[in-house]
Amino acid sequence: MKKTVASLALAILVFTSASCSKSKLEIMAVTGATPGAVAVDVPGGFSLTVDGLVKRNYAFPAEALRAFPSSWLRTLEVSPEGEFLGSYAYTGIPLYNIMDGVAPEKPKNAAFDRPLDMLVTFTSADGKKAVFSYGELTMVDDSKPVILAYDRREVLPSKDKARENYAHNKHKENLRGLRLVCPRDPNTARYLDNVVKITLSEPTVTATGLPPMKQGHKCVSRVITGHWKGKTFPISTAGIPKKKYENWVRTGHGTGFKGIFTVEGPAFFEVLKKNFPGCTEKNFFLIVSCDGYRVLLSGREVFLQESGRSMVLVERLNGAPPKEGTMLANLKDYFVDRDTWGITDIVVLDGIE
Repeated sequence: MKKTVASLALAILVFTSASCSKSKLEIMAVTGATPGAVAVDVPGGFSLTVDGLVKRNYAFPAEALRAFPSSWLRTLEVSPEGEFLGSYAYTGIPLYNIMDGVAPEKPKNAAFDRPLDMLVTFTSADGKKAVFSYGELTMVDDSKPVILAYDRREVLPSKDKARENYAHNKHKENLRGLRLVCPRDPNTARYLDNVVKITLSEPTVTATGLPPMKQGHKCVSRVITGHWKGKTFPISTAGIPKKKYENWVRTGHGTGFKGIFTVEGPAFFEVLKKNFPGCTEKNFFLIVSCDGYRVLLSGREVFLQESGRSMVLVERLNGAPPKEGTMLANLKDYFVDRDTWGITDIVVLDGIE
């Protein structure tokens, strides 16, 4: 028996060393291993287009989609009504991989010359839509990426008796088109089947008096103005508990490492709840600084995701007030591009979803 086990172990070692280019399925056939993540390709017939405010329209057939790096992740899915929909393992393309290769192009008269105040709308074959901010797809850390999945497997209990006739997974079939999967969201409100198109656009902003973009402009803001439903008013943080976060590592998309900081201030979602009573996860929020820099945040990100609830309206940076005035700190972002210094205005946008 020992000789047989030793021979098998040697055979596996030789096979693995000599054929590291073999597929996982081939290795499984010899070793008997059953890893949860198995390499699969985008099926034939799947396709995607990207249009809207882009330098050119993009069309990705299945062959092109296979060229994108893929990711494997597991989800526990709950409906917006609170019903458990199942446990699944997906293989798909992280959206930041797609967005990284798409060149946005704004109108020449746009108020801001970067895509961080843009909307990204996903449309299914039957016309259903899901809307995100550009930044929550491109600037966040990649631990729970939004993906366009092309393969779905049930995650089943490991014990035979529990696995028999397991009825908690509502979806038994594999995907027939690209599925938008949003693992940061606590429910499936923005999950979308059979996605065929991504559209980049600018939101409609009716608020007036917002600072125009001035590249390199040095300015300071001490007052923040709120805009909602045709009304303007000063933003107040009175009575909101202050939070302190240490060891905030900041790195820029363009310039790299910027330092490690301690920040203090109220949670941003608490500021929104106090000053815009009645706003919900269905709203979007436009943050504008005194030099015209703009950042758009989705309400689902701010109110429902752990990363959004850690956003801070910074009143003290390394123990002192920020010299440009109050800033927004997105502590869980990978890049700092959505941090907004010297905030002058917060605009609530309705009717996007």
